[in-house]
Amino acid sequence: MSKEGIFLVYCMERYRYAKNLTGAEISELFDKYDIYDYIIRFFESLHTMGENLIVQDIDNRISNAFV
Repeated sequence: MSKEGIFLVYCMERYRYAKNLTGAEISELFDKYDIYDYIIRFFESLHTMGENLIVQDIDNRISNAFV
């Protein structure tokens, strides 16, 4: 698995834990808001952030989808 793939799984698990969601709920949410592509595309920036900032960034991405 690539370093981006490993990081994607890390982000999914951190977000799942922070939001108390199931794996299926995370998968649906990440699919719906194109978070998978976002994390891979911005891997270089995101992997330098701490866990809380990553969760906040994903929240911001989801919130901005409605704008």
